[in-house]
Amino acid sequence: MFRLDHILKENLIASYVVEEGIPCFSPKSEIETAYDKYESIENNIDFYTWLVYGHRPERNVYARVNDLLHEYLKSDGSSIILDVGCGVGRTIYDIAEKYRETHFIGFDYSLNMLQRSKQILIEGGKLLVDLSSSGFQDFDLKCKKLNNVHLVQGSVNELPFKPNSFDVLVNTFLIDRVENVRSAIEQMALVLKPGGLFVLASPLNFQTRENWKYGQTETLVELIKSQGIEIVKSEGGIPHKEVLDARGNFKMWQTLIIWGRKSNPL
Repeated sequence: MFRLDHILKENLIASYVVEEGIPCFSPKSEIETAYDKYESIENNIDFYTWLVYGHRPERNVYARVNDLLHEYLKSDGSSIILDVGCGVGRTIYDIAEKYRETHFIGFDYSLNMLQRSKQILIEGGKLLVDLSSSGFQDFDLKCKKLNNVHLVQGSVNELPFKPNSFDVLVNTFLIDRVENVRSAIEQMALVLKPGGLFVLASPLNFQTRENWKYGQTETLVELIKSQGIEIVKSEGGIPHKEVLDARGNFKMWQTLIIWGRKSNPL
């Protein structure tokens, strides 16, 4: 039987807080939450929920990532998967229902995002999303009751998990939003088991001058390789359309997907 404390660092097992059923390891202050755009339900989370669940163009980045996960899980359906920066649970939504013996850990810094994931992935029923601020009709989403999904709040730069805990680690639309890219890659590689699958998807739209050095695919690949990840393949230029409003305004991201395996120790 899966238990979260089996993969937590021992010094953290008795020290975290729980907010609405979600273990929190790097809780934000009220001021931090108020000024973080990713925590705004009305201005960000509602629209983002529709964007990834309601607006579903064929063969987008999430579909490509799910192809990779399906290919892995066909041969090992009893894995533990960590989705770092899971947001509202889009990657987990499509695949967790099919692979009931696999446990999915949705990890994010935003507690409000995780609470939305909880509604969608764990609580079941229907979710009505208010899209009036973007000019769209309200969106009705069928939610699931998945007992193999577990949600955890924390920082990617301080992952609360033991080394070598996960068979698969996925991060989509995350790495260009973190403050310390090197630290994030180091942490993710550390908690992945030897032989485990590493998947990264990002438009590499970095937020700081310092991090833009990783805007070159080769530089990011070298960083990942330096942490013991053997690159299987990288695919660049994958289009990912982000609709902005009912008038049809949009952004088109040229997205990169990198996947590889963590090397076994000598």
